[in-house]
Amino acid sequence: MRNKGILFLVALGLFISPLSVGTVKAEGNEYELSKKLMEHQVEKPLQQGIIDSHTFNQLEKEVKGSRSYSAKSFNKMGATSSSISSSEAEDYLFEMEYNDEFDFANDTSYEKPTIGQLLPLYDVDFHKVVVPKDGILLVAGGTNSDAIDLLFGAMQKDFVVNDRLVYLGSYDEDGFEFKAYQAKSGTYYVGVIDNDNDLYDDNTESDLYLIGTQFIDNVSPNKPSVNKVDNNDTVVTGKAESGSTVTVKRGNTVLATAKAASNGAFSAKIAVQKAGTKLAVTAKDSAGNVSASVTVTVADVVAPSKPVVNKVDNNDKVVTGKAEVGSSVTVKNGNKVLGTAKAASNGAFSVKVAAQKAGAKLIVTAKDGAGNVSSSASVTVADVVAPSKPTVKKVDDNDRKVTGKAEANSRVTVKVGSKSLGSANADSKGNYSVKIKAQKKGTTLAVTAKDKAGNISKKSTIKVVKH
Repeated sequence: MRNKGILFLVALGLFISPLSVGTVKAEGNEYELSKKLMEHQVEKPLQQGIIDSHTFNQLEKEVKGSRSYSAKSFNKMGATSSSISSSEAEDYLFEMEYNDEFDFANDTSYEKPTIGQLLPLYDVDFHKVVVPKDGILLVAGGTNSDAIDLLFGAMQKDFVVNDRLVYLGSYDEDGFEFKAYQAKSGTYYVGVIDNDNDLYDDNTESDLYLIGTQFIDNVSPNKPSVNKVDNNDTVVTGKAESGSTVTVKRGNTVLATAKAASNGAFSAKIAVQKAGTKLAVTAKDSAGNVSASVTVTVADVVAPSKPVVNKVDNNDKVVTGKAEVGSSVTVKNGNKVLGTAKAASNGAFSVKVAAQKAGAKLIVTAKDGAGNVSSSASVTVADVVAPSKPTVKKVDDNDRKVTGKAEANSRVTVKVGSKSLGSANADSKGNYSVKIKAQKKGTTLAVTAKDKAGNISKKSTIKVVKH
């Protein structure tokens, strides 16, 4: 670029140190290679939106502010005149020869621009710049002289070309050219030459160039890795980019934020979430770049509450009650599964079973969709079935007992009308013998059996006969 805007670096009254051309070693090979590489970077306009305005404005302010500095403060050996104030000298870096090869490149700073000269003819200067992480390297350059047709560009050592450094384009404004590169973290070099193609050197010590650099973090962090989250957890843990801010959301609701430690580990406190809830986790770096989100579904590790079971009797062919909505309810007698059914949306269940004997102990459990099984509820089958009516043997007017068969262990009662004549327990085989007083011929006896649950059989009647 030639005099698209003048760097007004000349101030009156300051001493100019004489320059000995013999101190500079012009390397024709580096010059030609640098020129060839940089000429490929001049015709591509920088697309809008690639550079964030804050960083661009910062670099623009830095290099344009250099116009207030004196060219006479600079000499080719990097020394400044004793007449230069320390505050002025602290604002800039100065080119120091010999810097015509990569191994002897001058260091740069993102905080200070570098001022340099291009003497003698075919001089090339290299300035080393370190990109701390993947992002955009922004380089600005300008001159104070028509004698310099400034050509500059970022490059890799020894002119290696690959995808570690990708030229994005350039932009001219008010005499300065800004070039942007997408760069992987690492060390790069800014090469500077005078592209006036003259056969003689028309530069003087007052003809200066200025180079400024800035780094822009435009690379989003990798998406976090997130550990399993269950419906008992009060933290979400995992790993993200070191120093990034991790955010945990449920839908549009932010549940928690936390900063990733130097090793990337993070732990974000949350309220316990329901099983099946989807959490979105992102990481945002200090530059405001946000990672892709990671979705984690809250696992169900909490067993359902034990079912509530209604009374079951020895007539029932269903077991009913309430359990966790959608859970699978199982009814067992010992190790034998009698039936299973799914609890409805209100938790109600009805499991079909074969009628069970009175006294049988049924075990009822609920298993949720994640396979968590509740503690068991037990219910004893109630006896609501009356015994069969007893059989009664012949009774005559001499007999002092009534005998026959009834439900095993039931209580057999003999009555005349509403008057009880006697009771006795049937044995384990159902045999009974009830003591009574001798009854008159023709008396009608009524015999019933009552089981331990209090169920009373229908009565059997028999008339007393003559002996």
